[in-house]
Amino acid sequence: MGNKKWMKTSALTMVAVGMLLAGCSGGNNAPQNSGNQSNASKEPDAEQLAGHLITKEPLELTLHMHFADRFIYDDNWPIFKEAEKMTNIKLKGTASKSATNSAELFNTMMASGKVPDLVHHQNKEQYDSLGMEGAFLELDELIEEHAPNIKKFLSEHPDSAKYMKASNGKTYFLNFTPDGPAAKGWFVRQDWLDKLNLEQPKTVDELYAVLKAFKEKDPNGNGANDEVPFFSRDKLSGIYDLLIQWGVQGGADAAKRGFYADNGVVKYGMYEQGYKTAIENIAKWYKEGLIDKEIFTRGPKARDILLGDNVGGMTHDWFASTANFNDILAPKIAGFFLNPIAPPANTEGKILEESSRKGTHASGWGISAETKHPVEAIKYMDFWFSEDGRRLMNFGIEGKHYDLVDGKPKFKDSVLKNTEKTVIQQLQEEGGQIELAFHQDYAYEEQWTNPIALKGIKDYVSNGYIMEAYPPVSYTDEERNRFEELNSAVLTFVEEKLQKWVLGAEPINDETFSKYIKQLEDLGIKELLELEQGAYDRYMK
Repeated sequence: MGNKKWMKTSALTMVAVGMLLAGCSGGNNAPQNSGNQSNASKEPDAEQLAGHLITKEPLELTLHMHFADRFIYDDNWPIFKEAEKMTNIKLKGTASKSATNSAELFNTMMASGKVPDLVHHQNKEQYDSLGMEGAFLELDELIEEHAPNIKKFLSEHPDSAKYMKASNGKTYFLNFTPDGPAAKGWFVRQDWLDKLNLEQPKTVDELYAVLKAFKEKDPNGNGANDEVPFFSRDKLSGIYDLLIQWGVQGGADAAKRGFYADNGVVKYGMYEQGYKTAIENIAKWYKEGLIDKEIFTRGPKARDILLGDNVGGMTHDWFASTANFNDILAPKIAGFFLNPIAPPANTEGKILEESSRKGTHASGWGISAETKHPVEAIKYMDFWFSEDGRRLMNFGIEGKHYDLVDGKPKFKDSVLKNTEKTVIQQLQEEGGQIELAFHQDYAYEEQWTNPIALKGIKDYVSNGYIMEAYPPVSYTDEERNRFEELNSAVLTFVEEKLQKWVLGAEPINDETFSKYIKQLEDLGIKELLELEQGAYDRYMK
């Protein structure tokens, strides 16, 4: 079944550089693994089976699933046991329970040549490359003939269908598809605004005035000048999130930092003149104490610490988790109200929220070219896109995790009011909300999201503040290798310079900014943009 070029490539590359891919693609010499290898695999289509049954007799498929260095498929997960009852397909995990490095374990498994029927991974591009070399089946024909739920989903979600294609236009990997209308928003201490008789800031100038007042007028009332007007729990995102206030785009997406599309033209926000204006102002705000002096070093607990100590005034962060501080701190801090507000209009007069929830995710799974059961495997994958399968993965088991109320799943109080574990922790411990290929349902999250966050999300969505996200483009092996080489050098330089300018370690002026632009060009920013433009154009076709 399929040649072993991928296995040889894997083994040789691991010995040489400790990584699976070294730009050696199967290209046009790869076998056409369409999945029609087994007569036995066609038997389920010969007769109609009841409900979601895939086979008359129980069938075991093997699965490699080890991701985020800690999530490992458990044969005893109740949610997958429930799926087994419905489909007659049992999954047997093959990943080592003692392994702690998911990427390394995947590489080792692939190099061994002992590839299970189904393979989960968190790196779509690596998976696609191996698929083009013959390691994984092309899924398009299997989906067309045997997976009506996947086919329907892809027809209704064309962006997901595009994303799931490899650079050769074929599908080897089905992805987890997140759901939800919004990601981050602006939050301000409304009780501080009220105390100082201030309105919510509607422009960047008003934002400056509010932060200035927070710094100088003791809104927490303790007599000390200890307020931290703007803070962030991410050392770089906090600064990047401010760039849009001066019209600079491309800062919100950490995975593709700097890139955005303007009427079909790919641009790089930190390679534009407006970036100089933005950093000049941000450096001024930092010098005046309006931005946390420890923003680059405080770390991920900044929100807990600064809000908990009643000194943090404003932040830009995820709606659900940030609004939840109202429940946590209102009983402890008199009048505490952390309120989501509309993004202040930027210097161009535009009200924009650059962050958004991506409709695609790099986690998912596919089918080994070595499987004897391609049809059963794709039908099992299809089950998770059915109404019952999607509900099972999103909400867990009816009667245990949720009840149907007016035809919709509603979590039990025992799940929602569990004081020891979050809802998602409870589900993941039993096999729910695991990043295989399924379509997430935001209703699962909505049920445990603070009403304050829900109102903020509604305002951002209904008013059209959220910008269209940059698309998840894909690359050929050659393009990806070059992109990673150039982008790593460019981004490292950009971020080092950003910190020096904001901290005041280096001045930012016409002369220093011109040198910065020249250095970006020396590092290959123009070639990087050309490469990204090609990938973008291919995606948009």
